[in-house]
Amino acid sequence: MDVLHATEVSFRLGPGTVGDARAMAADLSAEAEGCRDDMLFVDAETGVYGYLALWAGRAEAEAFAARPAVREQIAALEKRIGTPPTVRHYTVERPGGAREP
Repeated sequence: MDVLHATEVSFRLGPGTVGDARAMAADLSAEAEGCRDDMLFVDAETGVYGYLALWAGRAEAEAFAARPAVREQIAALEKRIGTPPTVRHYTVERPGGAREP
């Protein structure tokens, strides 16, 4: 079974904020050097978003959120939304293995 590790930063900006969420995800992505892949989950109707970065190792996934530039972005999000964004770490299993596009 193919296993990766993930860091998720989830936050609610409210409806009509997809552009802002994309900009925040781009900033986080710029700091995710070394990740295997990253993506933004979008619920445009509610304005709930999740940025997910995939890493080869757990230590890398956990260290991402501790990077100074990422901590600054998380603090800026907290200031904007009035509560800290949720930061979680996951083990990601691919039961069918990696798929080719």
